[in-house]
Amino acid sequence: MDLAFAATVEADSVSPDGFRLTTFEATYPRIVHSEMMTHRVFSRNSASTRAIPIATQLNNLLTNPFIPEVFGINQPGMQAYRHLSGLKHDKAVEIWLAGRDRAVTTVLELILGTDITGDLLSYEPNREFVAADIILEEFKEITRLLPKSTDDIDLDDTGILNVHKQLAGRGLEAYMWHTIVLTGTEFDNFFALRDHPEAQGEIATIARAMREAYDESVPKELGYGDWHLPYVDEGEFSDTFDAIRSSAARAAAASYGRQRNKNPVKELERYEDLRSGGHMSPLEHQATPISQDEWALRSHGASEIQNFAPTLDSIDDLTVSQLVGSLEFSGNLRGWHPHRKDVPHEDNFGTLREE
Repeated sequence: MDLAFAATVEADSVSPDGFRLTTFEATYPRIVHSEMMTHRVFSRNSASTRAIPIATQLNNLLTNPFIPEVFGINQPGMQAYRHLSGLKHDKAVEIWLAGRDRAVTTVLELILGTDITGDLLSYEPNREFVAADIILEEFKEITRLLPKSTDDIDLDDTGILNVHKQLAGRGLEAYMWHTIVLTGTEFDNFFALRDHPEAQGEIATIARAMREAYDESVPKELGYGDWHLPYVDEGEFSDTFDAIRSSAARAAAASYGRQRNKNPVKELERYEDLRSGGHMSPLEHQATPISQDEWALRSHGASEIQNFAPTLDSIDDLTVSQLVGSLEFSGNLRGWHPHRKDVPHEDNFGTLREE
């Protein structure tokens, strides 16, 4: 499947107290993923260079690379307002794709070694790289030669280097599309900052697509005790905890691009692996409205803060407002209790490991 800019709402819910919780699946260029990661109010799981098989990554890069729609002309500041056009733009695309070809060639050399890669693709590794069309012609043979993760390679007996994809694949990332599962209650600041003329064009494009999907979606009304469950169909499970666990496992499978592949038996196993291994982020997408009893406790806490604050000389009104406002959150979700908070020691794998 060809990747391109895309944003879909996978689950959209509103609590009895009016707090909206939304889960997106979004695809955008890997080059702006770091900008997406600066928004700490979101829960995220996404495709992983370390997880996806290298043959899959190479095929994606050769057949469907990210190519910038425009190439800005250098100027002071962080934004480009003038862009290349005509033959200059075409030349920039040509050079960009040559960079992709160099990156793919480097990956093959890091895994197969320069002798095998050079002989197979008929080039001089010390001075040249190989164009995509030539690599594609030999891709079936390349795939056959790429060692499987379970292969026992005697490196003394071969020119193969067999460098792991967690390093070998990193040079591909500038040319990758990237898919993320993202859940949150706080989108106003993200939309204001990223769907903006001063944002880099690629993140502005995905932010705009997410805003449009958000505005068009109608959240489902959930009651106390109901659960927001991305990637789980209504009525799919008779047991709520099974549904929670499968939702978490499917969110985690985004690392491999398999979040839509359903296998409840394996998902329950994957969930246990996540919990025992301290991989808690996939457990943040499932959430239930904060209960009325818990709201009562939080309201009591807010009253205590407001009553006690005037007796403290160093506490100003802004700090009081922030402290009171923080009582609306559980983790990074306002008005919702994420499943992660049901897990003992979810915040410290060191403590979990000592149990």
